[in-house]
Amino acid sequence: MRNIDDITLGRKGTPLVLIISRVAFAALMIFAIVTLFVRDLFPYSTLDFPWLGYLLGIYFLAEYVRSVFWKRNIDLSFAFPLIFAVALLHLTSVWLDGQTRFPLMNRAEHFTSYVLVTYTVWVFFIHYLPQRVWRKHIYYTALLVFSVASAFGSLNEIIELALERIFSSHLIGDQLDTSLDILMNSLGSGMFLAVRLILSAAEEQKQERKR
Repeated sequence: MRNIDDITLGRKGTPLVLIISRVAFAALMIFAIVTLFVRDLFPYSTLDFPWLGYLLGIYFLAEYVRSVFWKRNIDLSFAFPLIFAVALLHLTSVWLDGQTRFPLMNRAEHFTSYVLVTYTVWVFFIHYLPQRVWRKHIYYTALLVFSVASAFGSLNEIIELALERIFSSHLIGDQLDTSLDILMNSLGSGMFLAVRLILSAAEEQKQERKR
């Protein structure tokens, strides 16, 4: 049975997983726009047009990055289902006003999102770095992945603060919200990398025993 990642459609050979992800993301954005006009759907929603525009900007940036790497025979389509999952998690929290009403939901969203973000960055590095580099220097690779994921998280918080100041988006909670967001991002990223390194060490020991 063929892996869905290997199925392509059309003359350009567009991966099926990318097409499905695009359709799902488009449906999610259309529904999000509807919620901006029909406020009764989510009475506590803090979503506004500037923030939705920011989310769309992130998606189109991801599409641009993919197209650049595609020309170099590097396929990043695997990341798009994860981008959709992160967007869905985030919008669910925003629709329910997780910042104020369900703080634990907001923390869980950041934690889970950065498990997925770190996974995406990890797969990129281990697939497209020379094998001898990441296999012989796996802790260096993990540190590099953590740094890149953390940079994304910090940049997101800066943009969130800017939108709050300019448009009064009400997406930043009280007191230590930004600090806690960065902490949960780091914990999610660190958790993924810790598990990944443990599994890699176990696999290496298994291979040594076979020798």
